[in-house]
Amino acid sequence: MSVKVEIFSGFLGAGKTQLIKKLIEEGYYKDKIAIIENEFGEVSIDGEVLKRTNTLVKEINAGCICCQVTGDFKESIIDVVENCNVDRLLVEPTGVAKLSDIKKVFNEKELKDIAEVEKAITVVDAEKFDLYLTNFKSFFINQIKNADIIILSRTQNISIEEVKRLEEEISKLNSRAIIMGRQWSNTKSEELIPKVFLTKDRGILKEKINFRKSNPSTRSIKKERNEESLFESFALKIDRDVSKEELLSKFNFIKNSFEFGEIIRAKGIVNTKNGKEQFDYTLSEINMQKIAYRGETIISFIGTNLNKEKIKKFFS
Repeated sequence: MSVKVEIFSGFLGAGKTQLIKKLIEEGYYKDKIAIIENEFGEVSIDGEVLKRTNTLVKEINAGCICCQVTGDFKESIIDVVENCNVDRLLVEPTGVAKLSDIKKVFNEKELKDIAEVEKAITVVDAEKFDLYLTNFKSFFINQIKNADIIILSRTQNISIEEVKRLEEEISKLNSRAIIMGRQWSNTKSEELIPKVFLTKDRGILKEKINFRKSNPSTRSIKKERNEESLFESFALKIDRDVSKEELLSKFNFIKNSFEFGEIIRAKGIVNTKNGKEQFDYTLSEINMQKIAYRGETIISFIGTNLNKEKIKKFFS
């Protein structure tokens, strides 16, 4: 019997890790689970958050999961399935992975008999939908079009009318997907992601999903690789104490400057006066929370055309 797989997709900072953490903490999964979590960069920040749930987490840190579909990704799945005695596997690819690429991997001969995709879930940041659609259209639309369930995050920060508009826009891109626009804090996991649900054509979602085989042209493959290569990341060790106000001030300054490149997301674990805190920054928003962590304090920057030396000097 093959292991059931759930894929959690979503652009950088959408809230994939927090959704998985919510599901685990609320007891959504009754069977034995493991997580394969891919960081785009040199440090594993999200993995530390997930490990606090006492769940097996296997991490891939050497770049983008979509560039490793014939290597580390498949090897990690095989390793977990064969050696970890789990019933269900949660896969969280990096925010700049195309969901279609991840799904195709599970049709390859090494995996199709041992792992079976049950559903693909895409998390969409409701506050940044239009921004990401404009600036990162290829990745963003691919993640939406290939999802079975689409869950809006941060809907508590926008109006009910805006939520309805987003649901309509998303439905135009993927008419077969179930779209959930409820606030996470007011919604139980079983209501956010029903374990048995109906698709819009009133047919029950089949456990086994068959993907069409495709033979993309060399030109289209080259184009996708060029798009992926636009993103880069690097890690910076921070030994001193910092505050939320300082981080937000620095990132806001960088956002309005052309000297640092374009930072679209940063995350890390830093020392503060209150102890170690984990933070996430996406464009103009920063969230911080205390974390039990004994490792090095590091910030990971993700973006395009990054001026690493300039960023190092600015944060040192």
